[in-house]
Amino acid sequence: MRMWLQLVLAVSLFVSCTMAREGAASDWGAPAEAEFSGEDAMVAKLAAEAPSAPIFERAALRSAAPEPAQAPAQAQGQTSVERQVIYTATLQLVVVSVYDASNSVLSIAKAAGGYLQSSDAHIVTVRVPAAKFDAVLAQCEKLGEVVGRNVNASDVTEQVLELDIRLDNAKRARERLLAHLEKSEKMEDTLKIEAELARVTLEIERIEGQLRYLRSQISMSTITVILNSRLPQGSPHDGLAVPFEWVKRLGDGLMAGAVEAQPRKPNFLTRGPSFTPPPEFLRYYSSHDLVEAMNAEGVRIKVQRHSNYDSGALGFWTKLARQALVEGRSVVFAREQNIDDERAVMVGSRDVSGEPYGYLLLILRSSKRVFTFEAWGPAEAFNAQRAALEQSALSLRP
Repeated sequence: MRMWLQLVLAVSLFVSCTMAREGAASDWGAPAEAEFSGEDAMVAKLAAEAPSAPIFERAALRSAAPEPAQAPAQAQGQTSVERQVIYTATLQLVVVSVYDASNSVLSIAKAAGGYLQSSDAHIVTVRVPAAKFDAVLAQCEKLGEVVGRNVNASDVTEQVLELDIRLDNAKRARERLLAHLEKSEKMEDTLKIEAELARVTLEIERIEGQLRYLRSQISMSTITVILNSRLPQGSPHDGLAVPFEWVKRLGDGLMAGAVEAQPRKPNFLTRGPSFTPPPEFLRYYSSHDLVEAMNAEGVRIKVQRHSNYDSGALGFWTKLARQALVEGRSVVFAREQNIDDERAVMVGSRDVSGEPYGYLLLILRSSKRVFTFEAWGPAEAFNAQRAALEQSALSLRP
């Protein structure tokens, strides 16, 4: 009898516990997870973990759901990210004419596919394709004597990648907000979503503006040229403050194309300085102190005779000539050599309206006379004749 009573009591206790659990379920409802499934469950979970997040962030929570695992880029055989670099340069040049040099800088930039960004009395800033940066910089350096040079390369690869990621996330968030806006039924929710949508749209525009600026700086490099001259501007023939006119006029032809306009044959009294011109050169003008010659490619020769005041030494004349050509003609010399005690040769170059020209000067002195042999022309034609020009210069006799 006792065993029977214990069995009945146990069954009653089991039924009571079962009913209590069912009653609790009916009072509290189904577990929260049962109301959501899949992506919505993830959104609800993330929203619960960050209840203080703004509507924009909660609307973007779906994008935080785990994505299928992917292999790293290198494991998939993809190439590394191309570096994004911004190149800038600043040049300080001493030139003959600031105006002419400024025009030359612009001509060089335009020829390379660039354009003028800004210009004032002494500073010219141009933008050129990044691929032409080194070539344009080298050409600008030939416009005068380089007294300052600064080149900067700024790697902005990570900055660009970060902005791209932020832009992509912001666009995804905007799509989510638009989807929520379509489903919104309460005015309060609609106003909140629209306010967040306006903020996200403004953020997208700001990021896009930053990316446009960076990519324009990457694709087009910036070169700033600061031009100075030791000569008074507007007086192209003032030259250096020396009493020897022929020194100040060295390089006249190189700068302004100053040559004799009419041919003149030599005669007994006007044979001029004696030298042997290179093959294919024609002596078209001759006077007592001047002979000019040229070839069909535009290379010119000018040979002159001057007085040697007080039997000046070779070093005196070469120093004055170099100073006049560097400061007065912006010639950049690549070679300077004393052949012997009486002869010295200097070879250089400069740009004329954006086109490179070669220049050669030989000075020959005697106790009573100084002779100058100048040759110049477009770089390609000049370089092709350079050896012959030097040989012709060495043939000059007092």
